[in-house]
Amino acid sequence: MVRLTTPQSRMWTRLQTSPPSKSMLSIIEELRMRDPSFPDVFHGVLIHRVIVGSPANRAGMKPGDVIIEINGVKVNTSEEIYNAVRTSESLNVVVRRGADLLMLHMTPESTE
Repeated sequence: MVRLTTPQSRMWTRLQTSPPSKSMLSIIEELRMRDPSFPDVFHGVLIHRVIVGSPANRAGMKPGDVIIEINGVKVNTSEEIYNAVRTSESLNVVVRRGADLLMLHMTPESTE
């Protein structure tokens, strides 16, 4: 996990940043052993914490959600999320929550 506290993060403070790899699959397997309800995913970014009052919070994002797609594009890294936040007026975010796929809509806002 990497702690991200830059103003550009605007919506998330901690994100899983590694693309799926053999070690990532081991992490996913470990998370599933700890929590059988952990989503069945092979790519995406795990949300560790959501800031109260943030666009992500207002859209309904919760810790434990896994962002798998933004505006129709698969997500593998936090950098891809930051780029989408910086360059998009609105975001359609597909998250895996448990066994469910949810579409959340949010509008990035500046924290400066």
